[in-house]
Amino acid sequence: MNKSVNERNMSNISNERAEEGENAAAIQEVPLNTFFEILANTHRRQLLFSLLEYDYLDDDHPHVPTDVSSTDERERQFSLRMTHIHLPMLSAADVIEWNWDENTVWRGPRFEDIRPLVRMVQEQVDERSMNSSGNDGTNSP
Repeated sequence: MNKSVNERNMSNISNERAEEGENAAAIQEVPLNTFFEILANTHRRQLLFSLLEYDYLDDDHPHVPTDVSSTDERERQFSLRMTHIHLPMLSAADVIEWNWDENTVWRGPRFEDIRPLVRMVQEQVDERSMNSSGNDGTNSP
């Protein structure tokens, strides 16, 4: 009888360890899922593409890049979405640092974590753009 109790205890311990391993794996996946969610939006991608090349913190006057901000009244809805959805999401993920009052953006502490994905997506966008323009680099007649 002791043998079956020990077997059950060992089985329970083994199951608990497996669940802990699954939970740890799920926790590690959360940032990756968050990064994919971040990259799913064109405007957030554009901002991150800009930050790949240039960190606005390096500038004497950092600002939100002009390709992701607008003062034109026709773009009012876009500006609202950037201010109330996209920038807060990127900031909450620590991908950017954002000063609401001064409308400044720079690389956040987790920017380097997302950099490889951003670079890969940028390369795909560039490649598709080049292919759609008919200039795919081949010498077809």
